Formats: sequence, structure tokens, C-alpha cells
Amino acid sequence: MRIDIQQLDFIDGHLKTIAMDIENHFSVEFEVKSLYRIDDPGVHGQLPVRGLDLGCKDQKFGDLVSDYVNSKWEYDHKRPEMKCCICHDAGQGLHLHLQTHPNTEQRYY
Repeated sequence: MRIDIQQLDFIDGHLKTIAMDIENHFSVEFEVKSLYRIDDPGVHGQLPVRGLDLGCKDQKFGDLVSDYVNSKWEYDHKRPEMKCCICHDAGQGLHLHLQTHPNTEQRYY
């Protein structure tokens, strides 16, 4: 990322950790596609911000990143079907959607 999200206090701490970890782990600088959206009812509209979209041009790589993140992080123990990372195209192009919840916890094995 060309932005130092660690300095942005309005972003959830777990979200910052996940984003920085995947850049370091995969040695890739991602492009931020979406972060805070005013009046968004979902994770992109909350403060602290709990949603971050990162550009991704390859589905296989995106799935690899998603598997990596979701193996390390649990979104919400009350909703195990929810994920911290998915790679999808919601109409604006393929991207990694990162999200956290107040119950998000790192998995320890």
C-alpha cells in the first residue's frame, strides 16, 4: 500500500494487522480500492472502519491470499460461516475484501 494505514487511527487494529501481514507475507504492494464509505451500512461505513478492499488481478492468487488470512483469523465465533477475507467481483472488478468484527480473533494452533 502506498498509504501507511498503521498511522490511521480510524481503522480497526485487527484490519490493519491483517492488511500489513498479507503485504509482508506475499511481498506484494496492494492498491487500496475502497476503505471508508460514508453512510455505508456495512463494515466500510463503521468507525472504526472494519472493511478494506484491495485490488487483485488474479483469482487464483486472491484465493491463495484469502485462504491464508482465513486460516489465521476468525471473523466472529458466533458466525463461523463469515470470513475475514474473500476474493470476489461485486461489480467493480476483482478485489480482496478484508473485514473484521468486534469478535474477530487470531487463530492459534
